[in-house]
Amino acid sequence: MSITITAPDSLDDATAEGIHALVARCNAAERLDLPISPEVGASASLLLAHIDGDLAGVAQVGHGPESEICLCVDPARRRRGAGRALVTAARGHVAARGAGDILLVSDTTAESGPAFAESLGAQLSFAEHRMDLDLAAVPAAPVPMPDLDIRPAHGGDAPAIAAVLVAAFGDPPAMVERFVAERIVSRSHRFLLGELVGRPAGTLRLIVDDGWTYVSTFGVLPALHGRGVGRRMLLHTIGLLLADGQRAVRIEVDTTNASAIGLYESCGFRRGRTFAYHRLPELAPSAS
Repeated sequence: MSITITAPDSLDDATAEGIHALVARCNAAERLDLPISPEVGASASLLLAHIDGDLAGVAQVGHGPESEICLCVDPARRRRGAGRALVTAARGHVAARGAGDILLVSDTTAESGPAFAESLGAQLSFAEHRMDLDLAAVPAAPVPMPDLDIRPAHGGDAPAIAAVLVAAFGDPPAMVERFVAERIVSRSHRFLLGELVGRPAGTLRLIVDDGWTYVSTFGVLPALHGRGVGRRMLLHTIGLLLADGQRAVRIEVDTTNASAIGLYESCGFRRGRTFAYHRLPELAPSAS
């Protein structure tokens, strides 16, 4: 038996269909909904595991402030080392990009994902609820806030967006600036910028994946918390999406962030799946 790992720069139709079918088999086997899509680009890479020439596993590596890997192995090909081989390859892939930390993502609906992470020595870092928009629960638009303008962002807004995100989440500025710069020029990512009296106040990002629109990277300046800026930005965004005919909308939130969960529920989102993020241990230095 031989395991081969590849990292394609592009996908032909047959390969994409094979990946889609593999993920569907894995999801069906354990009632999962793994966030793996047959796409490659600046924000994500794919690693494919073949056993004796047949596609047996796939890992998607998301490139962001921290690299995230979500993987699956064909139920009929498990316990043959493909999962560990994918993790090893992901480590090298991330290191080659100059990044370090990797978070292994698992759907907590089944025990197999968290158990695999534990077998690798990974430690639970945090967990997120994925919340889906209930169209019947979307409230009426709030009274407009004077001097609050919410508009599509463009490339020149990247520094302002990064500054809001740094203030909102406390991540290293250089890392956030690179993250925003890479995505603001992507056709699959759309940023909105909220400005209060002409100054940046909040931002969010929209991503379309497998028919769903995800609201992500949603942050408001801490000094403006509790003033309704975030609620107005979120409901404004929902209104834009519904006007465009997009009905499948999702948002993710840390399971410990009670205030954000309350905000999202008040805007019509309802809890669905929960995903765990396990931090892989650092590799021991190799002997010289």
